[in-house]
Amino acid sequence: MSLNRTLMLQRLLEAATSDSRIVGLVNYGSSSEGRADAWSDVDVALFIREADFNDFNRGWKAWAARLGDLLLAFPGVADHPWTVYDAEPLPLRVDFNFYPASAIPEMLTWPNSPTSVDAIVLYDETGGEISAHAGKLVGRNLGPEDLAGAFERVCGGFWYYLLRTETAVRRGEHWSARFGYTTMVTGNLCALLRLEAGAMGRWQASDAAAGIEGAISPSRLAQLNACIPGPEAGNLRPAMLNATRLGTSVCSALAARHGWPWPDRLAQRTLDFLQKEITGVSGGSPGLLHRS
Repeated sequence: MSLNRTLMLQRLLEAATSDSRIVGLVNYGSSSEGRADAWSDVDVALFIREADFNDFNRGWKAWAARLGDLLLAFPGVADHPWTVYDAEPLPLRVDFNFYPASAIPEMLTWPNSPTSVDAIVLYDETGGEISAHAGKLVGRNLGPEDLAGAFERVCGGFWYYLLRTETAVRRGEHWSARFGYTTMVTGNLCALLRLEAGAMGRWQASDAAAGIEGAISPSRLAQLNACIPGPEAGNLRPAMLNATRLGTSVCSALAARHGWPWPDRLAQRTLDFLQKEITGVSGGSPGLLHRS
């Protein structure tokens, strides 16, 4: 039988219940929130008995290899173990987090909102401590805690990194410019669009570009698509001008709606110098450029 997400979760449960070192298995990923599909990874946290934690952590690759045909195992983000198993319809990504049992209270800081305790807690041998903490995550609001503060950060980052991109272009560092620009568009600009659309349900848990196609209006999506540069170095500035115009429109709309301050003078300066670099004429118009 080919490995898939469902079978992997079954194997994880069997491995946890047969290993006395493991006192808890928590599925904190998309399936615990009712969002999983055939392409989703598996995100699990294992709580290990305090006395066994260091040995278990050192030997995690050998332990993980018993779950299936392990194609890749390495320290991922924050050195948490990330793996890939041979599976169908694609190789399956399984992200592990190993914690000592004393870290169970840290669950309350996780950006998760499971549909139920049963959906997130697969195994609990702690006398119900894991389940009690998981219950406090159920139905949790993952939107921004401070709406004005969220706008200040993503708006400020948008204009800051847009200017930083321009400085890299002027140095002739086009790959550096593309890296910073792409990060800004998929991060700050998409976050601004989410704020405008009120699509903030997973603000604390997902990147801003995840599912953006269904989160914003078709007209805004078309404008966002026009911010993607072509492959040539000369394509970047026209895309930047489109992003500047879109960012100006979104920031000004949000500021007017909520009475928030925003760097409108910097926005106008940015429009002016980008327009001048592209056409030789100062003064940005509100429309988007068409890319050839």
